[in-house]
Order: sequence, then C-alpha cells, then structure tokens
Amino acid sequence: MINKDNLKALLLNLHFQQHGNQFNKQLNNTHLAVDFDKHELIYPEDQGLKIHERQTCNFSAQENFVVFECVHRLLEKGYKPEHIELELEPKEPKWQLGHGASGGRADILVTDNENNALLIVECKTAGKELDKAWDKTRLDGGQLFSYVQQ
Repeated sequence: MINKDNLKALLLNLHFQQHGNQFNKQLNNTHLAVDFDKHELIYPEDQGLKIHERQTCNFSAQENFVVFECVHRLLEKGYKPEHIELELEPKEPKWQLGHGASGGRADILVTDNENNALLIVECKTAGKELDKAWDKTRLDGGQLFSYVQQ
C-alpha cells in the first residue's frame, strides 16, 4: 500500500528526480511533482488537467497517492493532461454509487478528443478498502455498474 512513508521510494522507482524534498518528472511533454515540505501532489493544471476538488492534491488520504500514481501511468501511456479530470462531481442528479447510495465523485475521468467520456477510474488503496469495494462489486455492481449507467 502506498503511504507517505514509502512514497519517496515509489517515486524514485518511477524515475522521478529528487531535489531535496521535491520530486519531479517530465514525461511526454508534461510534468508531475511532489513537494514533501508542503505535502502537495502537483499535477499539470497549466497544461489543462482539471482538478475539481483540491483534497486530492495533498497527503491527507492514502488514496491520493493511488490517484497520483494512476495519473502518472496515464500520462506515461500518452494520455494528454487536457483529457484528464480529477474528483469530477457529476451534474445533478449525482451519480448513484451502487443501489440506494447518495452519489459521489469519480476519482479520474479521461475524455477523448471530442470531450466524450472514455475512462472512469475509481482508485482504492490496497487492503480493506479494496476488499470492501470488490465485495460490493460482486454483490450488486457497486460503483462500477453505476458509472457504466452514467
């Protein structure tokens, strides 16, 4: 599981360059960074990546590190920053997450060149959170089938 104690090792393994407590990586004409002094995860917003909720940009939740690694992998595969949105809150009514749930945000939305939804990525930390989500998916489809309906 990714946490703030092993994040530096992960970043080095992903070939980020360390400069003191800052880690940076250039990939496919874009950039990602992590600032350990400010506890910030820095995305290429200046190149069009949209962040709807800033809570995903800090060290407050382990899931934020999973989202960061996933965005890294998407950019590494060649997806453009302007086609990526984080913590997307749907237009009303909110997306239903499973049967009878109140709704919520998708962690990552990837769009195509015409701005149509291409991928919705729901990030989970390893262990209990992932196990619980997987059990819910097997039971009633959980978030997976709710997003498909949207």
